Amino acid sequence: MTIKDVEMLLDIPRATVRFYEKEGLISPTREGNGYRDYSDEDVEKLQKIIILRKIGLPVEEINDLFDGAKTMEEALDANIVNLQKQMEELKGAMKLSQKMKEDTIQIASMDVNIYWNTIEEEEKQGNQFMDIAKDIVEIEKGVLASYFSCTDMNGKPYDSFPKIILNVFACIVLAGVILCIYKGTWSAQNFWMAIQSICALVLLEMFLSIPWYFLGKKFEWIRKNRRKLFVIAGLCLVVILLILANIFGA
Repeated sequence: MTIKDVEMLLDIPRATVRFYEKEGLISPTREGNGYRDYSDEDVEKLQKIIILRKIGLPVEEINDLFDGAKTMEEALDANIVNLQKQMEELKGAMKLSQKMKEDTIQIASMDVNIYWNTIEEEEKQGNQFMDIAKDIVEIEKGVLASYFSCTDMNGKPYDSFPKIILNVFACIVLAGVILCIYKGTWSAQNFWMAIQSICALVLLEMFLSIPWYFLGKKFEWIRKNRRKLFVIAGLCLVVILLILANIFGA
């Protein structure tokens, strides 16, 4: 059975099938022409995977099930707890949303004290709302791509992988040329140092993003000038690296 047959039979995109294959959940055989050949067992396994994903089990948990690292009972118990937590979060958010709708408020006239105090009181009683700590995950997803200018005007990473590679290469070449000009010599060592510098800048941004994110919640200037702070920190690191390169390269 070809991937197109599987796609039509299970009504799922082939990208999903390939994703599960990449994650090691299925391993179709290859024909002489290199095309994948999905057996009935592969299709049945895919159906099991889809069922488990639709009830909320993460891919890692499903892998553990097939590998025997976890029992079905263990996986389902953990999933039920997770779903119950999500339901509690949704319950608190739904209740407050309904109240805000009944109050017929507008964003400009919203009395934040009323709803802020409501949330605090509800949380004290054990009721939960959406976990805003997940916002950090969304920030970190684009850290690497954004540093290499791999995002559009809205901060969304480009879908084009070649474009990302091109931007990464351009950053490394630019950093290498700057180092060569600074040191007055053209060598592979300078470009190797450029690669290290780019990696250091990425790590610096990842290291600073979380504390600056929380500081931005408290200080408006930090929130509005987060990118400027990264640039300043990056330039400071570049200066330090250039000084070190000059000292140890002499």
